[in-house]
Amino acid sequence: MIFRAILVAALVVLSACNTHLPTRTDRPFTGQFGISVPVPPPSLKAAPVQYVEVQGNLEIEAPTPDTRVFLYERSGARGYFVYADQFGDFELSAVKLDLTDNCLEVWFEEPGPEGPVSEHRFYVADIDEDDASVVTMEQADEC
Repeated sequence: MIFRAILVAALVVLSACNTHLPTRTDRPFTGQFGISVPVPPPSLKAAPVQYVEVQGNLEIEAPTPDTRVFLYERSGARGYFVYADQFGDFELSAVKLDLTDNCLEVWFEEPGPEGPVSEHRFYVADIDEDDASVVTMEQADEC
């Protein structure tokens, strides 16, 4: 049983991802943002609650070390955060997401007691037409 769990975990880590960029990329922080399902099931519509990976980029010229990226999934009331790397890239793993009912609020904060905070962006993830990948759309206003 433990071996099976380790094998499944290894397959998830080693699998390729289906990444779709958001439909709007005309504002900072949205040019590199995608959600993928490592090892998607045969039908996402049959199993819409998935643990997904969220990748993105801060889209700033010189990212400050230790900048934190926050993701709050409003529908499920779950929050996550990671540190962006020196290029501004970030990846959140094992984000529990219902692909039929979600609203993602994403922002970043630079370190320090009065570190700047980015605008909050809002995204909705949905099952793509192929029923095996995810399409991500930025919302103009809050979800």
